[in-house]
Amino acid sequence: KAIEFIGDKAKGLEYEADMTNTAIESYVFSKSDDNEQIAVSVTKKGGYILYFINSRVVRESNYDKDSATAVAHKYLTEHGFTDMSSSYYEITDNIATINFAYEKDGIKMYSDLIKVRVALDTGEIVGIECKGYLMNHKDRGDLQAVMSEEEARAKVSSHLSVGTGKLALIPKDSMREVLCYEFHGTHKDKNFIVYINAENGREEKILLLLESETGILTV
Repeated sequence: KAIEFIGDKAKGLEYEADMTNTAIESYVFSKSDDNEQIAVSVTKKGGYILYFINSRVVRESNYDKDSATAVAHKYLTEHGFTDMSSSYYEITDNIATINFAYEKDGIKMYSDLIKVRVALDTGEIVGIECKGYLMNHKDRGDLQAVMSEEEARAKVSSHLSVGTGKLALIPKDSMREVLCYEFHGTHKDKNFIVYINAENGREEKILLLLESETGILTV
């Protein structure tokens, strides 16, 4: 499975270790030479790719964020991860790390997370991390909001100027998932995301967007 996944770069790949006493047990395979260090983790149950990392140095940037996102999305589709939607990203050392979440019927499932790393010199995929997706992806049936978007919008603080909302399934610290309306809003030149419970109108979460030339993150 590891060789099949990394293709041409698999020559020299060897077994390294068993990963046990973790949420997802796996086998780790690796290789190292003067140009790159590669590690691939394959789950013991099902033979899925848990993560892949190529730690080569990326010295220049020829791809922008949008191009890197398109490359990453195509890569996911080719490896069987369909209906994935990009969200946040970060660029460090000429590598773009892009977050993707599964989306169905216009509802983004943030628990089903995959992170893809794209080298901005050649557009090569140099990493993927699938733990969130493998642990959480399942058929959740027909998700239906009780409240309308307008009813949910009325629950957002009047201090925020908000745009249109869309449904999203978000994870809570209690390990349960909540169907919410996701609203993007602004206040004093800062951008926020507010999640309003689509059943009872409760504010479930509010995030500050940290936006710069090197990415969009949340706190």
